[in-house]
Amino acid sequence: MKAALLAFSALTLAVAASSLLAQPKPRTIDPANSDHVSYAEIDKLPDWRGIWQPNIGKIGGDQPMLLGKYKKHYEEEKAKVAANPHYEIPEKTNNCEPVGMPSMMTMPYSLEFLFTPGKIVVNQEALMMVRRIYTDGRKLPAEGDIDPNYFGYSVGHWDGQTLVVDTVGTKAGQRLGEVGITNSDKLKINERIYLDKDNKDLLHVDFTYVDTDVLGQPWHRSHTFRRDRGWDVLEYVCEENNRHPIDANGQTQAAF
Repeated sequence: MKAALLAFSALTLAVAASSLLAQPKPRTIDPANSDHVSYAEIDKLPDWRGIWQPNIGKIGGDQPMLLGKYKKHYEEEKAKVAANPHYEIPEKTNNCEPVGMPSMMTMPYSLEFLFTPGKIVVNQEALMMVRRIYTDGRKLPAEGDIDPNYFGYSVGHWDGQTLVVDTVGTKAGQRLGEVGITNSDKLKINERIYLDKDNKDLLHVDFTYVDTDVLGQPWHRSHTFRRDRGWDVLEYVCEENNRHPIDANGQTQAAF
């Protein structure tokens, strides 16, 4: 009888353990989406409200030290432009494909920054692109833990009044810095975004690009943006006018 009771108890424990193992694990709530955050913290952050227009043509920084096939391709394409100013360096197979990072931040269209606890959303008027920068203390994903995508994965923190952002996981083959230069899957982007100390309506975005396949050393670029508090971001739906397929020579041709 005692043996039977012991066997029954063991079976009961085994069934209970199996039931616990079968239960789904609790969902992990990202800190940025937690109900234990306060919007009061946002009042302590710099005022980036309004729409930011790029100062086109006012780009600082150094020259890229390109490597291998990336250097060869860039030089060949620049030579074609020099020979024919109407030549358009091919980049995408679809004109409405997002440009991704880092070009999203430097296009000649409006930028808008929306602050929420633990997260900053960046709206780009062109193609209505959206980017998320997590500021809730999380780490960048380990190499291999993220599927490459147009905008990558961005994690930021505040260094005083400066937002410092690191981005990894961008798709290879996107524009890097300027037309004719593309990134590999090893690209790492660092941004320092801050208001000018003498002009609060001027925003600086300083980039450092590190890509060991493409660049022989880190490449630095700096851009500035002017604030407009009266404008809005407009709707930009490229697909409604996507009439420029790319021909066999890599050039866009209007289809009437």
